[in-house]
Amino acid sequence: MKKLGVLFLLFSTFAVLAQENTAKPKWIIGFGANFIDNTATKNGQYANVSDQWNYVSTISKVSFENSISEQFSIEGSLGINMISSDVMQNGSFQKEDKNYFGVDLNGKFYFGKGLINSKNFDPYLVAGFGLNRVGDNSNQSSNFGLGFNMWLNSNVGFRIQSMGKYGFVQNTLLNNHLQHSAELVFKF
Repeated sequence: MKKLGVLFLLFSTFAVLAQENTAKPKWIIGFGANFIDNTATKNGQYANVSDQWNYVSTISKVSFENSISEQFSIEGSLGINMISSDVMQNGSFQKEDKNYFGVDLNGKFYFGKGLINSKNFDPYLVAGFGLNRVGDNSNQSSNFGLGFNMWLNSNVGFRIQSMGKYGFVQNTLLNNHLQHSAELVFKF
């Protein structure tokens, strides 16, 4: 609980700083799905969706992003999932399904303006840290990834992101894992 308080304090600080540095802050709110791949690092099969990815068939990710500048932003996200006993986890199968809950605070660097001549395609690098809970076990992680926003108009688009989450403690069910997500995003 103490670590969650520190995470909230850091997110609040970044949100206040972002508003002080930007005369007109831009917010992006996203709703979508996340997929956990907890075995790809063991066997190198990163796209084996049916045998390796954990997911729930409902909205399982919510994100809140605030632009600090044209290229930098801060994002907080919440994700829920189910770590399935039918899907291989770190090279073995679990006896029972376990609930997954993740909170992440990430910085984003949008690098597409100088490389790609498109207002609609917005690629970015993402890095930060998270707190993940599976069943009764929790773990902190360093997050690194890549994603893009595809804007359908000036305010509505979709986001695709893949992020590696590297656990601080290496003896838990979700020590290192990949989290992929697809979201519908709204900018205001």
